[in-house]
Amino acid sequence: MASSQKKRDPAWAYGVAVGNSNTRVQCIFCQKIYNGGIHRHNRHLIGGFRDVKDCPSVPDTINKEIREYVEKKNELKNPMSHGASMINLIDEDSQMDEDDLEVNDIMRPPPSKSQRKNSISGSGSSTAGSNVKGPLNLFFSQKPNEKRKGEAIDLDSCRKNLRERTVDAFARWMYDAGLPFNCVNYTDSFGKFIEVVGQYGPGMKPPTYHEVRVPCLKKEVEKTNKNVEEHKAQWKIYGCSIMMDKWTAKNGKMVINVLVNSPRGSVFLESYDASDSSTDSNKMFNLFEKTILKVGPENVVQVVTDNASGNKKVGDMLKEVFPNIFWTPCAAHCINLMFGDTFKLAPYSTGEQVVLIFYFKFLTFMLIAYT
Repeated sequence: MASSQKKRDPAWAYGVAVGNSNTRVQCIFCQKIYNGGIHRHNRHLIGGFRDVKDCPSVPDTINKEIREYVEKKNELKNPMSHGASMINLIDEDSQMDEDDLEVNDIMRPPPSKSQRKNSISGSGSSTAGSNVKGPLNLFFSQKPNEKRKGEAIDLDSCRKNLRERTVDAFARWMYDAGLPFNCVNYTDSFGKFIEVVGQYGPGMKPPTYHEVRVPCLKKEVEKTNKNVEEHKAQWKIYGCSIMMDKWTAKNGKMVINVLVNSPRGSVFLESYDASDSSTDSNKMFNLFEKTILKVGPENVVQVVTDNASGNKKVGDMLKEVFPNIFWTPCAAHCINLMFGDTFKLAPYSTGEQVVLIFYFKFLTFMLIAYT
């Protein structure tokens, strides 16, 4: 029987025998199960045959490997076809369709007397079920310890190996491009990227420099503007708060990030370089006024900044121009200043400081989340 013979067809590395027979094979790439054995599985991987659907997920390298194997086998088979049934290089574990077997039986010329004599004398103790292979296989000894390629393959193991290869290739690209390791933590966009690449399947060509620089960037800008417009629609209904987040860059520049918060969420609006105006109340007022007019004075409920003395003065100036808008000092900034003064008053060990900082940051987070 075919199941008791060693399977040498390389296509068995990419297919799993279903059941006790080798006539049903499951492709490890597209998971399709079909009849016809390894012969039909070869056609499935190569593609272009009417009796079986092409595999949509087979890698190009594997497609080339199977195609070269079948072509080589046909080259060896055809020159000897005139020698009738002396040899049939199609392994019995190929389990061809019944139609294929019938065609081969019809096209095979009857053996001569000398060939029948050699076949009988050379068959020895071969089993009666070996009716496809010719006597050529008797000249090759089977290796008892050789691994059978057609045995049931663990799909989880195959997927694990494929994932390992994919991760190694992606990591190499990260190293070449100099990307930071935390880029993989952007799970929303990164996970979507992995999903769509998997849906495309093998043969996906990487994007070009022009694609990511021009058309893709324009699409992303359009999506961002559309998202901002959706936020603006909520500002008109529920109102919003303008938050001025001031921070110092490594080069010493003072930068103010402007964010607008509403029941829909927070959205980044723009950034200002306030290096020459952070200590000038009039310049800061002009900056705040410009932002309020851009958002719409009728939509703004309050402006939130840190409680520096300069910002407090700007808050008083805003009340004179926009009496319906409140200036609110940032609660988190106030608490951080309080904690800083607390650490200055009493000596704390390093471990105690770590615990207190964690506790204070948790309180700050809770305060921001529920106010």
